[in-house]
Amino acid sequence: MRFAQKTILFISLTLFGINYNHLSANTKNNQDTCEILLIGSSYFNYNSLANLIQNLADSSSVSIYIEMHGQNGLYLSDHASSSSTEAKINERDWDYIVLQGVGVLMAYPDHFIHHPVYPALITLRDKITANCESTRMVFCLPWAFEDGMTWYSNWTDTFEDMQWHIYDNTLLYSEEIGFEIAPVGWAWYAVLEAYNYPLHYLHMSDWNHPSLRGSYLMACVIYSTVFQESTVGIPYHGGIAEDEADYYQMVASDTVLNNLELWNITPLVSINDEKQILSQIRLNQNYPNPFKTKTSITYSVEKEQMIRIVIHDSRGRMIAELVNQEQRPGDYKVEFDASGLGSDVYSCQMIAGKFSQTILMILEY
Repeated sequence: MRFAQKTILFISLTLFGINYNHLSANTKNNQDTCEILLIGSSYFNYNSLANLIQNLADSSSVSIYIEMHGQNGLYLSDHASSSSTEAKINERDWDYIVLQGVGVLMAYPDHFIHHPVYPALITLRDKITANCESTRMVFCLPWAFEDGMTWYSNWTDTFEDMQWHIYDNTLLYSEEIGFEIAPVGWAWYAVLEAYNYPLHYLHMSDWNHPSLRGSYLMACVIYSTVFQESTVGIPYHGGIAEDEADYYQMVASDTVLNNLELWNITPLVSINDEKQILSQIRLNQNYPNPFKTKTSITYSVEKEQMIRIVIHDSRGRMIAELVNQEQRPGDYKVEFDASGLGSDVYSCQMIAGKFSQTILMILEY
């Protein structure tokens, strides 16, 4: 199953080719206010997720109106049958309605059957569409319990096992029901794996709810999902250490923007915008490709701006940062030395302002 899902990731990157992180004038221009409704419970209430998203937007001069609806202890099935939730949905022509998932219900729907997610998502989708057809429904891919299901009698699933079940079922539900995914749990997975699973790092001491770090990472993922823009460089750090916040911004942005098709996110960019972007940024295919040990990457910059070029492996982990500096207009060349790395399909992403472009590179031994 895991090999199959990795293959889906490769295909998604290949088919989508170039990812453009741009808030298109076709949807919301810079003077409009984007109206966002969060529907959830304690996972959204802890650390005031709505305020975190609001502050990210304020710090990047993006105008939003955001509300949180729900109280601790509620499930999506409760919201699906709630008259107050339906009234809140009908209160405005929301641009986005973001729904909170619960990890254990997504991972094991056949075992935990008292609050079924699938029919709740269908009911909420229908109510959202009935109120405003243009509202984009976003479901937050949940995170696993910090100790997986090992606390449960005769259950051996670890955090990683549980997270893969959540991933598989979220992709399946998204395809069948038709909603966009904010890959929160997948970004958590990337961070925890990179840090070798420190205790109570993104989770609180209850092994379940988000710490401030976890909520900030969630806010960055939702921001990049909604606006299809990188959070890298936003000066708001949510009360956590700047270097940590910068890392979470990068992971959130890369997790979302490198895989829009995988997360069923309809691009906001138009064909005309694509042509304009191509004239501003050009990242050429590396040579040689496939390669052994070393390969060269060339790119062009049309105006003076901050350029960042990063390399990720097939699991989305950043393994190298080749460029991170202000560069003048011109043609550039950088070398990627993969000594010590295993055979894999690596992605090379160039980020310049709100735009990015990604190529795939094949390392063979």
